[in-house]
Amino acid sequence: MMLSGSRNFLWIIPLLLFVSSPLWKPMAVKFLSPHGRHTSKSNISTVEESFTLTGVELTRSENGETEMILQADQVKSGGMYDFYFKKIDMLLFDKGEESSHIVGGEGAYDTVSQIFTLVEDVSVYVRDEYELRTDALRYILPYKTLKTAADIVFKSKDATIRGGGMRYNLTTGDYRVGGRVVSDLR
Repeated sequence: MMLSGSRNFLWIIPLLLFVSSPLWKPMAVKFLSPHGRHTSKSNISTVEESFTLTGVELTRSENGETEMILQADQVKSGGMYDFYFKKIDMLLFDKGEESSHIVGGEGAYDTVSQIFTLVEDVSVYVRDEYELRTDALRYILPYKTLKTAADIVFKSKDATIRGGGMRYNLTTGDYRVGGRVVSDLR
């Protein structure tokens, strides 16, 4: 039986393209390659360096005044955040005077957004007047603000406040407690 019709010779087109590829392929590569100073990501070697430090004390200063002294049992770099901390003890300063003392089990610091996230039994002591306890807390450095969506217990000498989240500005002393708020006034 003999094959007839133009449909049966359709396989010749890919065969001709394959056989003639040494003739047209260099011109197609040159035409399709980017022009100018473009470098492909495959040519750039990325070296990821990470480190682990133990018994660390870090100091953050701005305009010659100390803003924060952080002590941690261990610091690691890399991952989603820039730095991971274990057993954190942080002192915050306002105009050269100690304003707050924050203690937490673990934490992470993102250098781009300048947010310090603390987890595991976080306690904040503000000017020996207030005490805050929560499971997770964020300290937003540019605004000097503490935020959490976790349940909180906020204690002072006159009151105990429980709520389902909180925002506290360390500079102005303003705070907002969210969720269902329960207070015990003395």
